[in-house]
Amino acid sequence: MKLLGNLVLSLGILFSLTACGQEPDTVELNITGADYAGTGIRAFRVRNPDVPDAYGDGGSMAPYGGGGIRCCYQVPKQWHEGLTAEIEVYYPLKGKNGDEMVEDLKKREAAGNVTETFNVSVPKYQTPAAGTLWVQFMPDKGIKVVVSDLSPDHEDYPGDVKGWPVPSDEYRRQKINQEIKFLESSKNNQQEDLNELERNSGTVLKSYWNVFSDIMHMAKEIKGFSDYQDPGFNDFLKSYLKAGIARDDRKIDIYRRSRP
Repeated sequence: MKLLGNLVLSLGILFSLTACGQEPDTVELNITGADYAGTGIRAFRVRNPDVPDAYGDGGSMAPYGGGGIRCCYQVPKQWHEGLTAEIEVYYPLKGKNGDEMVEDLKKREAAGNVTETFNVSVPKYQTPAAGTLWVQFMPDKGIKVVVSDLSPDHEDYPGDVKGWPVPSDEYRRQKINQEIKFLESSKNNQQEDLNELERNSGTVLKSYWNVFSDIMHMAKEIKGFSDYQDPGFNDFLKSYLKAGIARDDRKIDIYRRSRP
């Protein structure tokens, strides 16, 4: 009996060691995404439909932009038929200001759709799985998932949507118009300061002197002047403002000519 007991114990240890030595049948992948729809993504999560607690979070992304790389999501080392992933998406709130976005959030909360979940098929990938889980957000809330160690701009990328997102003409016009508006405001402010410098130089000179003194590279520029009342500083500030106005004018012209 003692011999039999030792034999059973030895076999148990052997089986235990064998089990411990087995390689896992899943692989951890990085997660990232790209927005091809132009809506932007506030956040998203990839979840295993069969194991709700097994998930990985993806980052936010601007319209037509890409997200950062996050860790991690597990997939089977070997692809199998019927493999899917659940993608939970938090789309950006709609509205032109904070009040409108708060209203949109309230509507979503009332409807129970602050986030939306999509069950997406995972197409066949190489064995063993490697690289990144790419989540591509398409127009009309379509989503494609690809497992690959190649990025979408690579010619051998296995997904059917290749290349990075391309901003629409409407989106490009919108962003360019925002830049032009900002530059026009900057130009107008500098022109007003230049006009005020002619009328009431003391106030403008003192204000710019204090600002420049707190900026390292500008503090070096004004080091040769005694203070804001130095006549040389007056000439310096006029040249500075005129150069800024001319620079903004050039940028505005470039943006206008590049606007689709």
